[in-house]
Amino acid sequence: MTDSEKYKLFSTLASVPRAGWVQRGVQNPESVAEHIYDCWLLGTFLLPETHPDPTYNKQAILDMLLLHDLPEAVTGDIPRPEKKKDPLHYELLEQKAAEDSLLSGKCTDYQRKLWQEWSNISTFNALVAKDIDDLQAIFTFIKYKEKNPALFSEEDSAAWLSGLSKLKTDIGRQMAKALF
Repeated sequence: MTDSEKYKLFSTLASVPRAGWVQRGVQNPESVAEHIYDCWLLGTFLLPETHPDPTYNKQAILDMLLLHDLPEAVTGDIPRPEKKKDPLHYELLEQKAAEDSLLSGKCTDYQRKLWQEWSNISTFNALVAKDIDDLQAIFTFIKYKEKNPALFSEEDSAAWLSGLSKLKTDIGRQMAKALF
């Protein structure tokens, strides 16, 4: 896939709504592109410049956030509860989509490394990026619940907010404190 084909493909993410919000009846839900950008904004403004972990790299995390959902231009957005039903199937589907798009053609070693870290959650930076991905979803849930509380039950709220206790890194927990 050429770079211009990649651009055209990934630019379609602006019109791919986040499926979980659609299923819940949210009117005009965020798109996958908005989610990616919002994750990047969270990282840009709330990630520390340095961290005691010697592998910490703010720029790598920001770049990972920009790449993390690009394969959804091929697969569409698949909500997490759906992915949990058959994790291996969806992992293979996402990896194939990444290979056919993001990692195809003129893909840099850096992009390939970031994708592997993200998809395997194999590094401290990937864990931080995952925490940011989760925080953005929780923050968005809170915004949607405030706009239309009838769409969400107390059980929904408890489930979403329990995600805060599942953050994997001290950075994620510090970011949560800053947000909520």
